[in-house]
Amino acid sequence: MQTTKVLFISLILFLFIGTKSSHGQEYLLEDGFIDVTHVNWENHLVKFEGTCDFYWQEFLLPDSVNDALPGHKKYSAPLPKPWTKITLDDNSKIPAEGYGTYRIRIKVDNRNEVYGLKLRSIFTAYKLYVNGELLSSLGTIGKTKEESVPRFLTQEIALPVIARDSIDYQVLDVVLHVSNFHHRRAGAQQPILFGTIEEIIDATENTLILNFFLIGIILIIGINHMLMYALRRLDIGNLLFGMLSIIMILRNLSTDERILMHWFPNMNWELLVKLDNFSGFGTMSFFALYFYFSYRKAFPKLMFYILTGIGILITLLVFSTNAWFYGQFKLIFEAYIGLGGLYLVFGVLLRASFQQQKGAFITFIGMFLLYATAVNDLLYSMGVVNSAYIAPYGIAAFMVLQSFLLTKKSAVALLDNQKLSLELGQEKQSLEERIEERTQKLSHQAEELKNYQKEQEQQNWINEGLNEITDVMRRNKDNLSQLADQLLSHLVKRVNATLGAMYFHVKADKEEHLKLLAHFGLNKEAQLENIGLKEGLTGQCFSLGKEKYMEDLPEKYFSISSGLGSSTPKILALIPMKIDELVIGVIELASFKPISDTNKEFLKRATENIASQLNIVKMNEESQALIDESRKLEQETLSKNREMRETLEKMQAIQEEDEIKDKEIQKLLDEAKQREADAEAKL
Repeated sequence: MQTTKVLFISLILFLFIGTKSSHGQEYLLEDGFIDVTHVNWENHLVKFEGTCDFYWQEFLLPDSVNDALPGHKKYSAPLPKPWTKITLDDNSKIPAEGYGTYRIRIKVDNRNEVYGLKLRSIFTAYKLYVNGELLSSLGTIGKTKEESVPRFLTQEIALPVIARDSIDYQVLDVVLHVSNFHHRRAGAQQPILFGTIEEIIDATENTLILNFFLIGIILIIGINHMLMYALRRLDIGNLLFGMLSIIMILRNLSTDERILMHWFPNMNWELLVKLDNFSGFGTMSFFALYFYFSYRKAFPKLMFYILTGIGILITLLVFSTNAWFYGQFKLIFEAYIGLGGLYLVFGVLLRASFQQQKGAFITFIGMFLLYATAVNDLLYSMGVVNSAYIAPYGIAAFMVLQSFLLTKKSAVALLDNQKLSLELGQEKQSLEERIEERTQKLSHQAEELKNYQKEQEQQNWINEGLNEITDVMRRNKDNLSQLADQLLSHLVKRVNATLGAMYFHVKADKEEHLKLLAHFGLNKEAQLENIGLKEGLTGQCFSLGKEKYMEDLPEKYFSISSGLGSSTPKILALIPMKIDELVIGVIELASFKPISDTNKEFLKRATENIASQLNIVKMNEESQALIDESRKLEQETLSKNREMRETLEKMQAIQEEDEIKDKEIQKLLDEAKQREADAEAKL
């Protein structure tokens, strides 16, 4: 019991220190203005608290610091709060769906300094301007849902100030354009921190190091207990606890700093929100499962089924619908977490402690800390309190206490811990290296965003083309020749080519060759109806099964080696049509312009779909031909059977007539013999 008390006190101190370090200093923000000229920035950050200017359903950009934007309706927006807390003129609240402009003016000293802003999750896309200059953006803002693209990412944005003569201070005019059409919580709900860029980056690094350290602890604990379960399968508690560890790591990665987005910048926004909500709301069933197997005497089976069932339903709802839909059930989810956690802490674990079940009291302490920090985060996300995300510390406390209990049950844990301690050091070093890499990438963030948008546009172009290809295949699925013509024509036009030809592998009289199935823009002289499997570039492409792109072709090259004839284009593309590793044909395209990498990717993916569909249509036509031939043979067989039956019937009739004649002849013979016998008797 003494060890338990020491561990409990240590965890409380750890929780207090970690929570305290996560806050910045609070300075009052009045009507969108704040004076920070008197702040000593060493080891300090300012957290904006108060009200700022807000313009609903408008994207505005003032011409100067003194521009009050006359003619535009200004509201007072509380920070940090969702804009749904703002009251309109008709006494209604601003809805979550829409867009608006935040404005904050910051009075700073007139000196050369690089300040910084730290923005956490703003729902759901924004652009940040300082003194009229666009410094950062996230997602795509828009005035409709179709125009807006949501994204979450914690950002540290540098605000350089250059000293000017004859003035005592400068004012930074911060304008934030925000749009939200995908989430039930809108606007700048989470705290905005301000300070020097060095302090901002240091605070971020400290937070990441702490989070990575917590993740490392939980990871090692989880791996440790998975290994313990592998060595001792009878103790299912180790397996369940290992699963809980994975979920707790997921919770840490998908909230607050949203580390997952830094590791996977292209992660889908909906997926990130689903992971966030699942790790927050859907994990109650895992806790219920773990405590049920650990303290079954104190956990009624009916309550276990209820908690587990609701958790499964929430998980299915989160992963099968979008954030806007299941967001309207957030209050139900939060009530489930609150009441379910309350029951597990006081209805199960406290009861198990009174029953003096082994380890129940330590588990009660850990779960109480986890539940308390989770409730804090829940209230924080709802905008009820302005503290910070502290659930990771509660998770760490719970995990450490449970690990302490489970490790005592297995003798092999000591050997595993020695091995895993080394892995923890390596993991910590690896995480620190990742932090350093992330810090270096901050300066290149704008360029990465541009590249990302370009990649998205290219991918959308490819997907649009593939959808058009699918539509062509759907409309021409009964005729192989017509389907090939339509597909080839679409490919040529899509990539701005000039000529095109499609060859299909056929077998005839035990010989194999490539047959011209469709062509685009070729005259009769350039049309090669048949090409050998290894003849020219087309045959080589078929034999090797690899696409080939050639540029700067000599004059009349096509008439010598290509199925495209003597065309004048200088660019040649040969793409094999493959089903898995089986090549069934070749598509040739000729162009005056170079074929871009995006076009090449489109051609590669489109050709895979085309090959499958052409093969299916060909097989359908062959199957129909076999069916028609079978029906013809069946009709011929029936006709021959009819003729045979008629012949047999005639033969039977003739046989019956012969039998009757034989009987008559036999009768005449018998009568003749009788007459002879009678004559002899008379003599």
